This record gives sequence, structure tokens and C-alpha cells, in this order.
Amino acid sequence: MLTISVLTIGDEICIGQIINTNAAWIANECTKIGCNVTIHSTIGDDISIILREVERLITTSDVVLITGGLGPTHDDLTKDALCEYFNDTLVHHQPTFDYLSSIYARRGQTVSERNATQALLPSKATILNNLRGTAPGMWFEQNGKIVVSMPGVPREMKGIMENHVLPALSELTAKTKGVQVFKTLLTTGITEANLADLIGEPNTFMNDATLAFLPSYQGVRLRIGVLRAEKQDALAELTRIESHIRSRANNFIFGENEQTLTSVVAGLLLEKKCTVSVAESCTGGMLGAALTELAGSSAYFEGGVQVYSYSAKEKILGVRHSTLLEFGAVSQETVEEMANKVREKFGTDYGISISGIAGPEGGLPDKPVGTVWIGLADRYSVHSQKFVFSNDRTINRERSVSTALEMLYRALLL
Repeated sequence: MLTISVLTIGDEICIGQIINTNAAWIANECTKIGCNVTIHSTIGDDISIILREVERLITTSDVVLITGGLGPTHDDLTKDALCEYFNDTLVHHQPTFDYLSSIYARRGQTVSERNATQALLPSKATILNNLRGTAPGMWFEQNGKIVVSMPGVPREMKGIMENHVLPALSELTAKTKGVQVFKTLLTTGITEANLADLIGEPNTFMNDATLAFLPSYQGVRLRIGVLRAEKQDALAELTRIESHIRSRANNFIFGENEQTLTSVVAGLLLEKKCTVSVAESCTGGMLGAALTELAGSSAYFEGGVQVYSYSAKEKILGVRHSTLLEFGAVSQETVEEMANKVREKFGTDYGISISGIAGPEGGLPDKPVGTVWIGLADRYSVHSQKFVFSNDRTINRERSVSTALEMLYRALLL
């Protein structure tokens, strides 16, 4: 099996200024094609550190995939470091210069001296065209090992990976012994501990495969991993394990792999030709944002309102003043009125409402911080549920959104 190390270069990542999304994306894509990603490393813009880390990684991996440090400024040191490592020199690469010239010509400009340095490339490298930017990728091979350097800009890196690197790695993987396959089952409405109890002890059904529990505020992901000499055998074993898990926990499994609860709910809404609207208080529009994060959401999402105050709930939605005075904004009676009213105003099949005490202040003895009521109305009825999440504002808002989506998901299954 082809082993991969992912090396990210950049001071801005080391100091936490930006999040390293490149490494996660690269690892996920390499895993999909059967590679074994064993190391993630992040280092700063320092030639000596780059040299040491490339040496370390190349001794333990078949392939080292590098992102970052390929721009035209003084802190872009990756190209120089790799030249030193491979005992190489920079030479003028005319195809890259011509490509740079064409980009600047479209802007009515000429290539500056600084930007022209991006056409100075190692003589021993295979140059990987970057159709989304100006810095090309570089592919080195030495003593049966591969080092690939790509820009740190995510969009550019992904273009080079998809056009050049992943196809080449797929060919190499096909020639290696051993195939590792993965599948992720997505669950909602059950805790990690309860899910583990429901499935049973892994050693009774997993054999030598792996099962990882990956919890989040949105639910628990179950990642199954199987390694076999032949892909067909690996897939058969994966199917057997998946069947066992589904026989125990299928009521909580809503999707798999790259799906999300939002994408599954959207698919059901489209399939059933249903529409939805939302009325939000403590989540301040987060549920509406989740329902509209996918292209084409206008086919099922009509609109929503953010009604934070008592007066907004009365004036915009028409929640009765007496309901708010008697029961309060965070109550079964209020969220059920909110759900009914928003559904009526937008003329949708479903109306969802959320009202809660997100915190960190505002809790009461009978309604502590984390208390959230969520209502769901359709043409025939309305129902609601009370939840007590945590004392963290961010967690409470995120869990409110995911729980509302789960309620809608289960309603759509009926």
C-alpha cells in the first residue's frame, strides 16, 4: 500500500492565523483512492526546518505531499529548499513564463520581474500546470520516493491534485499490494456511548477491521476501515460489517460518507416536493443558513424570520401577547405558535421554530442556560420538544440547529 505524508509549510498556520484545511482535504482524497496517510506535519517558513522535515518524512513514506511557500515573495522558501535537498538548480521554464504572460496580458499588464521568478523552476522536477493560479506544482522522484510541492492556496492546490497528482497516485496504488477501503456511516439523535452499546463490542464482529467513533454536535460518525490483499475481498468485508451495524442502529443512520444532515433533508424535501420556512430566536438565522447552504435550495426553502424580542414575535409573526406573558418566550406554547405562524405566513408545508436560552446568562431555576424549545408544524398538526443542552452559547446554538434538522428529517420519513 502506498504510504503518504502531508507536509504543510507556513508561519501563518503554525501561529494559528489560518486553519489548515489543505491537509484534511488531501488526506481525505488520498484515502479515497486507497492510499495510507500516516503523517501530518506543519512547519514554519525556514529552509533548515523544511530540509530536516522532508528528510524525516521521506524516510517513512512513499510519497510526501507539500503545500505552501511557492509564491513570489521573500517568505516563499519551499522551492529553494527543495532545490537544495535534491541538489538541483533553478532554470527558466518557458511554458510557465508563457502562461504567466497570458494571464497578465488578459489584465492589460506585463509580467513584473518579481512575478517572473515563478517561472524559475528546479531542472529535475516535472512541472505540474496550475490552471487556477500562477505558481505551478513540482513533482520530484528519487530512489523510489516521490515529493510533490503545491501552492498553499486551497483552490489552486485542489486543481493540481485533481488534474495531476491524484490520477498518478491512483495508478501507483493499483500496482501496490494491499488495498484499504473506508466507509463512514452518519448517525443522528443518539450519543456516542449509547451508540456503542447498541452496536455491541467490536471484537465480536469486526475481525481485524477498524471502527472509529467520531462524535460532534451534529451527530456521531462511524468510520469502518478494512485492509485486504484484494479490493474485492476488502469491499465484501466492509459490506458485512456495515450490515451488522445497520441491523442494530439503522434507525439512527441517516447517511454515509460525504453526505450531511442538511443534504439528506434537502434531498427528501425535493423528493417529496415539500417546502419549509423557519422562525428563529436564539439561533439568529443559523437554521435558515443551514437550509440554504446548498445550491438549488430555493426549490424547498421559502424564507424565514429572526424574532429575538417579545415585540418581534408579536408584530412579525403574530404570536399572542397573552402567550408570551403567561408562558414566556422559551416555552412549548410560544414555539408552537411560532411554527404555525411562520408556516402560514410563507405558505409552506413545514414551519420550524426555535426559542431558547443560549447563554451564558439569562437562565432561570426552571429554565437554565441551554434550555431550548423547538417546534415543527405541518398542515395538520404542530408538536414541539424541550431540550437542555449545555452552558456554552456556541454549542447550544449549533445543537439547536442540528436537532431542528433531525426533527424535520424524521417528519419527512413518515
